[in-house]
Amino acid sequence: MFVLKKIAGALLMPLPLGFVLLALAGVMIWSGWRKRGATLICAVLGVWLLLSLTPVVNKLVSPLEFTYPRYANQAVDAVVVLGGYHRSDARTPLSSLLSSTSLNRLVEGVMILQQQPGTRLALSGYAGDDRISNARAMGQMAQALGVPAARIVLAESPKDTAEEAEHWAKVFDGQRVALVTSAMHMPRAVYLFAQHGLNVVPAPTRFLSAGDRLYDWRSWVPSAHNLEHAQQAWHEYLGLLWARLNA
Repeated sequence: MFVLKKIAGALLMPLPLGFVLLALAGVMIWSGWRKRGATLICAVLGVWLLLSLTPVVNKLVSPLEFTYPRYANQAVDAVVVLGGYHRSDARTPLSSLLSSTSLNRLVEGVMILQQQPGTRLALSGYAGDDRISNARAMGQMAQALGVPAARIVLAESPKDTAEEAEHWAKVFDGQRVALVTSAMHMPRAVYLFAQHGLNVVPAPTRFLSAGDRLYDWRSWVPSAHNLEHAQQAWHEYLGLLWARLNA
């Protein structure tokens, strides 16, 4: 089920879905439906163009990222940092072990930990196709940043946010935790943790949208980064819909 969910989710992203529609348009043109095929091609390219523009993408991303305010030093019993991505490679230093997403989450978690003496740093995430889990990879980096191993708790089996919520709800039952994840991912994470009855204080990080910044001419130049951000936002909207359908 997990693999099927991942495959379906990947195929429904704007770029893969667009390529499927372009292939369909090619079949339509080859079959003699040239006008309809050409219209479909123009529609796909038009959507891709819109999703590559900063003002358009911000309209998708900002509602997710600014649902919850930044962490404001509220008292918590633990700091939960959700898993991301990493890649083990003996040729690279420890600083390159984590993806930028995982590193941002971990740094925010460590900063909160420093403000909350006596709390524990809870790290989760499975290994995927790597030799170590994402939780262990973040644990290694956390220790390199000065966090004592005694303050770190690992959960190496959860494969997605729903499994992370289920696991930490059992570990921190009745406690209040700071929940650290990417700002765009926070609405879905809070919803899933609430489903398991865990009291969380959102601590969003890694904001990708422009927020209240003014636009200039460069904002209207198509960008591959904007397409990537649009894909991430679409992934979160689909994930939140899936979570609610399975509640």
